[in-house]
Amino acid sequence: MQNLLINRLKSIFFPSGWCCAVRFNKSSDICILNNIDDEFTVLPDSKRYWTADPFLVKKDGKYYLFFEMFDRFKRKGALGYRELSEKSIGSLNVVYESDTHLSYPFIYEKDGVFYMIPESNKSGELFVLKCTDFPSKWVKEKVIAKENLVDTTLFSYNGVNYYISERVDGTNNFDRVDLFYEENGCFTECVNNPVKLDANTARCAGNFFEYNGNYIRPSQDCGVSYGEKLNFNKVISISKENYEEELITTISHKDINLDKKGSYIGIHTYNKVDHVEVVDLKTDNKFSFCNLIGIVYKLFAKVKGKLK
Repeated sequence: MQNLLINRLKSIFFPSGWCCAVRFNKSSDICILNNIDDEFTVLPDSKRYWTADPFLVKKDGKYYLFFEMFDRFKRKGALGYRELSEKSIGSLNVVYESDTHLSYPFIYEKDGVFYMIPESNKSGELFVLKCTDFPSKWVKEKVIAKENLVDTTLFSYNGVNYYISERVDGTNNFDRVDLFYEENGCFTECVNNPVKLDANTARCAGNFFEYNGNYIRPSQDCGVSYGEKLNFNKVISISKENYEEELITTISHKDINLDKKGSYIGIHTYNKVDHVEVVDLKTDNKFSFCNLIGIVYKLFAKVKGKLK
């Protein structure tokens, strides 16, 4: 009981966080699966926000990084972006915020328009954002499911839009893969869900990508703790009835070479566009004055709500 209390107080006053790191390779053929040695550059966060779940977008020859921006004051995530190049790192910008926590801004393009499916399970729904003025303006276009789903990842294959996701119940047992697909404009569930049960490889960790003639799905290793390691799984088969994959390799934060040394304890997202790669890294517990302000803000909001 005492250890439980100590751990709880530690998580409140000395929380862990995340940060993102980028690597500009010499060729688009290079990726983390065939070159683990070259350095990633750790991107600076601000005192108020830390960032995680990075997704890359290339538009008009420029690279943009979208991510969760966790607000230490408000104690929840919003969605943000920054511009990246080999010579410069843009500032952090919030592009969309809701009353509940948001993260994992899965972004895709359709008919020249960008859309985003964020992780929004705290709201009890899965919805799509539409970009009306890239990269800074996004509006909620539609709700596609009244479900508690996390890290939903769209994968188009043989003319079918599949959604690899995970249904959660608040227990933090991230051990299942749930498959959905689009049929006649409807978000339809696979009758054989969950199509996979394995806490070591289930939860999504980024966009599918091609490597050596195969489709690869990044996933998190949550077997011991959330976001501890990063898996790369080869897709064996996917259909409206089933999904099968094979683990190729697992990468730890210790395997990543960084330009800045620090105390890191996890890694749980990987994405790649052209010759540019991004990951995120979990930072060890440390005190933050902004986090303390956030605790006071949250307590004040609760008291204010009870007084109404």
